[in-house]
Amino acid sequence: MTEIIESENCFCQLASGSKGNALYVKGGETAVLFDCGLSGRELERRMAERGLDPTTLSAVVISHEHTDHVGGAGVVCRRFGIPLFITDATRTGSTKKLGKTKSMDIQTMECGRRFSVGDLEIHPFSISHDAADASGFRVTTPGGSVLGIATDLGVAGHLVKEHLSGCDALVLESNHDPVRLYANPHYPWPLKQRVRSRVGHLSNEEAATLLDALDRHRLSHLVLAHLSEENNTPELALEAAYRVLNGSNTSITVAMQHRPIPVLSF
Repeated sequence: MTEIIESENCFCQLASGSKGNALYVKGGETAVLFDCGLSGRELERRMAERGLDPTTLSAVVISHEHTDHVGGAGVVCRRFGIPLFITDATRTGSTKKLGKTKSMDIQTMECGRRFSVGDLEIHPFSISHDAADASGFRVTTPGGSVLGIATDLGVAGHLVKEHLSGCDALVLESNHDPVRLYANPHYPWPLKQRVRSRVGHLSNEEAATLLDALDRHRLSHLVLAHLSEENNTPELALEAAYRVLNGSNTSITVAMQHRPIPVLSF
């Protein structure tokens, strides 16, 4: 059963995890896809499942060059004739993954410099990850509602806290439980070190610590994203977040790899 979008400002995490990421955001009359690590066919299937129309997309915005974030972006941009917003360094690292870029409208964005796509104002900011020029985003709608997006980051410094404070909704990484990570027999030691490093991924407790440091007086929705299928569980991620948000009016949703979350208004 498809869902009806009742608000002009809404978002939907279509996929989240190491096998593919895609976030739909709509503000006013403009819809944008943040990251596209799904195939064109799978993206359309998941959007249809939530009553979303891919032909209304105005652009794709890329956070960094890892395949689970950029793998389907070229196909989607060419199929729907929409521009791709990407930093120069991320584009360089994505050339083979994007495919035939000569037939694409590629727009260069810079961390720290705001730009607009239709009704949406997008402010990319630098995050700490093992990528060429990884970005988080602060997205503002015509009415002033704000969505913060920060996944794939190893540490949350002052800049991240500044851009994620005062948001109405937040998509935040809660990747792993360190105990489960270190006990995982399938992860070699260098990979465990990479995940736990300053350019890796936030643990549940690190995500909770970041939340605790934010101005949350407007925060109505929190989406915990990029959970590791092997080194985390929704219950553990929720437990850490609830310790900070217990007693607040903030709803918490866990984004999953294989199905989209409900469409949320903000």
